[in-house]
Amino acid sequence: MLTAAQVAPAAAGPPQDDLDAAVLEEQLAAFAELTGGSALAEVRDGGESWSDAAGLRSLEDGARPARPGDRVRIGSVTKSMVAAIVLQLDGEGELDLDDPIGDHLPGLLPYEEDPTIRQLLQHTAGVPDWVAVAYPGLDEGDLTGLREDYQNHYRPEELVAIGTGETPPFDPGEGWSYSNTGYVVLGLLIEERTGHTLRHELRERIFEPAGLDDTYLPRPDSNGIRGAHSVPYVSTGDPDEPYFDVTEVSNSQLGASGGVVSTVHDVNDFYTALTDGTLLTAAQLAEATRFIDTGTGFDYGLGLGGVRLDCPGAPGQLFIGHVGDGMGHQTQTFHSLDGEHRITLSWNIDDKHGYTDPAAFGQALNDLLTAGLCGTGTGTGTDTDA
Repeated sequence: MLTAAQVAPAAAGPPQDDLDAAVLEEQLAAFAELTGGSALAEVRDGGESWSDAAGLRSLEDGARPARPGDRVRIGSVTKSMVAAIVLQLDGEGELDLDDPIGDHLPGLLPYEEDPTIRQLLQHTAGVPDWVAVAYPGLDEGDLTGLREDYQNHYRPEELVAIGTGETPPFDPGEGWSYSNTGYVVLGLLIEERTGHTLRHELRERIFEPAGLDDTYLPRPDSNGIRGAHSVPYVSTGDPDEPYFDVTEVSNSQLGASGGVVSTVHDVNDFYTALTDGTLLTAAQLAEATRFIDTGTGFDYGLGLGGVRLDCPGAPGQLFIGHVGDGMGHQTQTFHSLDGEHRITLSWNIDDKHGYTDPAAFGQALNDLLTAGLCGTGTGTGTDTDA
């Protein structure tokens, strides 16, 4: 849940200047079929844009076809938004990225040495991930804990306590380990520094300036998703075990680490606003994209991941973005820094065992992402483990 993907660069084929809708539609349909559910995508190439949906909104009989504007939980893509607010607060003098978190939230973390805000943003803080503690075995397909506890309500401080009850994997700054707990802490930091809820700050600082009309952070005491949406499922891959509908998960479990609900169009608009000066200055964006090698094939900055692709005419081109597991909904979004190439893709079934044909699934995902970023004439893509 709410994890980072592994993405490695790969060679691309001959260039294609214009978006080929027929190619993208075919690739999206093939990918959706391999997921067993529906998939939504929007690609932008210069002044051109393409969006489509394939599959049905749910697995129920009589389900309606998915639509490109359907809402999804974007999972850890939320982290890019939370990080942007922290960078804004740094620019306003409300905090310094190298402040120990205890300077602002004393006693929240039970450590002799507090990690810094920068280390929390970068996942180098050494704070254990509460998700792995609360849902052991989930990544291997054991849904027992999820079925029992997915509607439990937690305060952010309780999620932090769950995570920090485990021994830290390393001292602050001495390693890299993805931590949803760290972003729960950053959500509390935003509230402490502004005096407002995280929902308020996301709306005022991110959603409204970026024009994200179909995006919101649900209230923590709520369940479900407002408006038209694909139904999110988690599957063990066992044909004898039914898919688990997690629509009604407690939104308190997602929050600052992965709770935003959005559309593929709005996610593309967010990263446009992130890179064109609307949300961050050039200096702040440079700070956020100062990537470190995580050892996963997916470099990480401050709430942003980075991957390099060998696109035609641009070998080693950098694309920034994030991946998100939103309890069933899976999202991947990547963007060139010049804003010329963007793709956001989301699908609604999280199969913990890699889908019926993992190799074919991975290839279809790779081909679609690469076509969106490098052009529809490309033939191979990123090696992505979502």
